[in-house]
Amino acid sequence: MSPFSMTPGVHATSPLHTPVSRPLSPDDSLLCAPAFDAASLDDPEAQLPVAKTEPRRRVDSPTSAGGGGCPHRVLIYTTCYNVIDGVTLTIRKIEAEILAQGGHVCILTTRSGNASNTHLDGPHPRRTVVFLDDAVLIPFLKDDNNPNCDYYIGRGLSARDRRALTEFGPTVCHITAPDSASLDVIRYARDRQLPLMGTYHSNIVDYMDHYGLYWIKPLLSAFFKHNYNFLQTLYVPTPFIKNKLIQGDKLDRCTNIQIWGRGIDLQKFSPAHRSAAFREKLGIRPDEVVLLFVGRLVVEKRPDIFANVVRRLYQHGYPFRALVVGAGPYENEMAHLPHTTHLGWLAGHDLSVAYASSDIFLFPGALETFGNVTLEAAGSGLPLVVEEGCSGHLVRDGASGYACPQDDEEAFYAATLELLTNDGRRRAFAARSRAHSLHYEKDTINRQMVQNYGTVTDEFRATYGGDHRNRDAAYKNKDSFRAGTVERPLLLRLTEFLVQFLLFQVGWNLYQLYVTLSTSASRAFQGTARVLSPLCCVRSKLSASAPAPEAADGDVEKDAAPPAPSLRNTSQTPQDENNYLKRYVELLVSLILLFVRLQSVVITKLRYCSTYSRQQKDVRYIK
Repeated sequence: MSPFSMTPGVHATSPLHTPVSRPLSPDDSLLCAPAFDAASLDDPEAQLPVAKTEPRRRVDSPTSAGGGGCPHRVLIYTTCYNVIDGVTLTIRKIEAEILAQGGHVCILTTRSGNASNTHLDGPHPRRTVVFLDDAVLIPFLKDDNNPNCDYYIGRGLSARDRRALTEFGPTVCHITAPDSASLDVIRYARDRQLPLMGTYHSNIVDYMDHYGLYWIKPLLSAFFKHNYNFLQTLYVPTPFIKNKLIQGDKLDRCTNIQIWGRGIDLQKFSPAHRSAAFREKLGIRPDEVVLLFVGRLVVEKRPDIFANVVRRLYQHGYPFRALVVGAGPYENEMAHLPHTTHLGWLAGHDLSVAYASSDIFLFPGALETFGNVTLEAAGSGLPLVVEEGCSGHLVRDGASGYACPQDDEEAFYAATLELLTNDGRRRAFAARSRAHSLHYEKDTINRQMVQNYGTVTDEFRATYGGDHRNRDAAYKNKDSFRAGTVERPLLLRLTEFLVQFLLFQVGWNLYQLYVTLSTSASRAFQGTARVLSPLCCVRSKLSASAPAPEAADGDVEKDAAPPAPSLRNTSQTPQDENNYLKRYVELLVSLILLFVRLQSVVITKLRYCSTYSRQQKDVRYIK
């Protein structure tokens, strides 16, 4: 990898690649000319006249000039490209398909993750990576044990970032994460009248319940809706997510919501990779059934339910082993579970073998947008025990696995126990699970996304005349553009700054102070207990003569280990304690949206008057 590939603001391409030079056509000169802010001349609520414009001709790229293949130069904005998770794996599959069809792709991202992940498949002459100058670390997602999993969000485009994007010359823009920088990318695309689309990958708003930040959900929801409002089409992975966004956020009133699923390499994730040597290396006996968990070990994935199921199976003496693939804040607790082996992050052939060499996939996470790991497990021939909402589309309940209610530990335990103790049912479910996964072949799915780029581009020209103002007018309604049609007015920028400061600086420092004080108090309590331990010996001797309680039916008294400390259960959604605070935050958000919208109207009218005045001067000059 080039030594400067991770330098902020510098775009990383193949060392042999030089920018393509070609003579300027009339359309090129239009693209290269300084663009005024046409994206925000009209505001739906301002009731200004919207003129239909003639669609602009597409500037042929060197690829499309020869005919065939993918004619697109796609700009993809994603926050954490070098953190290898479900989102970035999906982006990399799309990127590979664009390149395979002869297109060009530019990845715009932050400095998250490991720099060596930038060119995992090697550099490519039609692939560019641009790293944002301005990004901020999300401190409560920081994992000291895994610095390569640090997550950043973008705060905006610098002048160097804009020059790098202009040098690439995108013909369509794809947003994968709504943040401050994505609004700048949206502004960049609207200024140049480029088609805008997005994909939905993470249920970030509901994540806040698991981190004690439920009070910020109304603010995040409004901010994300403001981002999505500018997109011509938003592609979501499942009908479940589509209905959730429509019923909860009325997002269909802001953008066109379509479904685009996910796919996997069915050769890579296959029962053919099952390995007796792998099981023997880990000390797994032939009669032991292997439970598998794959994913980030963070609270929203519900590792506490997995851990409690493992503990209960162990206490009842069932022959099983548990494998945990992944990393995160809970990896120490997961590694110390009975009969459990923590393998850390796996990739490539090692991951394929781990999937295929297991027997049951247990994944209780309820905030998956699609369930990539669930699909990989199904492709590997594993019966599934998953949550019924987000992952239910990947399991045929009662035929290839079990879909359990959200947060229902008893249901997850009962389903796992049924498959653990019934060999015939487990084998039948495994075969049906593999058969169901054959509907999600990755090449077909990824080709569909490349076709989506063409669909969005054609619709932008044919339906909206190549002008975002016409598209804005089409979505004029009371639920749309609640913050106006200016992408990042001053009040919104100030709100972003205050939220990031309060959340990432003040809030995080207060949390660290709380942890420090709690740790100190715990140590002081332990010291006091040691001092008073001689007094406790008397009580111990008195209680030693008392008869021990009989074991309950089915319990294994001999092999039962002392109960391990449970994972801290912060996964439950706060209810009573947040009602008043939530209402106050919703009221505050409404006021912020009102003032931001008023500022947007003023800015829009001023820009309209300025443009109209300039046009009148041009007319007089021509006469």
